Amino acid sequence: MEDLHCEIVTPEKVIYDAPVGLVTVPGDKGKFTLLKNHAPIISVLTEGQIRVIGKTGHEQYFNCVSGVLECENNKITILIHKGA
Repeated sequence: MEDLHCEIVTPEKVIYDAPVGLVTVPGDKGKFTLLKNHAPIISVLTEGQIRVIGKTGHEQYFNCVSGVLECENNKITILIHKGA
């Protein structure tokens, strides 16, 4: 079965690109978590932190001022603005 993969992109560069166990994001209607085989979704992101737990259990956080997320076929693409 295919791993869940996450890519986080800012206007400057790709800041994360790897398989993950889960991703939690600050959606415009509240925080939500994406796991493997999540239903397809597109969401607006608000200010907050994106939490990524990698396949090995390593946890990382990324600041987000605003952005959008798309998840389909175990591929999460997050486009964010990190602020100044």
